[in-house]
Amino acid sequence: MARMGVCLITTERSLVKSSETGCFPTLDALCSTLPRNVRIHMKRVGKYADILFRYMAENGIGNLREQMGEDFGRYSEEIFSLHDIGRHFIPFEILNKVGGLSEEEKQIIKDHTVNARRAMKGIYIQPFPDKVMEQWENIAVYHHERFDGGGYPEGKKGEEIPVGARICAIADTYDGIVSWKPYKKKQTTREEAVHIIEGEAGGQFQPELVGIFKKCIDRF
Repeated sequence: MARMGVCLITTERSLVKSSETGCFPTLDALCSTLPRNVRIHMKRVGKYADILFRYMAENGIGNLREQMGEDFGRYSEEIFSLHDIGRHFIPFEILNKVGGLSEEEKQIIKDHTVNARRAMKGIYIQPFPDKVMEQWENIAVYHHERFDGGGYPEGKKGEEIPVGARICAIADTYDGIVSWKPYKKKQTTREEAVHIIEGEAGGQFQPELVGIFKKCIDRF
């Protein structure tokens, strides 16, 4: 079934190269296949992660320029917002399922991480410079890894996880916690979300990044 929608993610493009296998003419065409609620979530996460990234860059934390490249800051909010691009491959009937998911369905959802690579290769006109494309792949594939090594898809641990993915993990989780969900009897407050994320310092998240998150939360 065709997926319709208006892409919320736009920016000035850098013409780099084309793909011989791309089935989407542009990034916007690919984004338009995602459900509206997914695109809105992605946009919020992009904003939150960009706040953390810019705080680190402005304060010289993490040697971001060397790790992520000179040009990443020009595209950072958009790249972070594209973390869930692999959801293109999750069928609507699973995304919108009200009841519990089977183990097979859970794995299909988890596979949105590795499927980000398929989605990226499906764009005919490469939307970003090569180094920025590398960071997009790192973020999209590894933002569900855990700092303690218990995440997926590869069970990476600590600083084996690319720094962009570590940043995105906090932003993604925060939005998931505070977002309205119809099945919640009580919606989670910002303060409660901070407490939950703080409790995962050293577990799901890098402790230093949790500290940065707490300093930046008023800007979310």
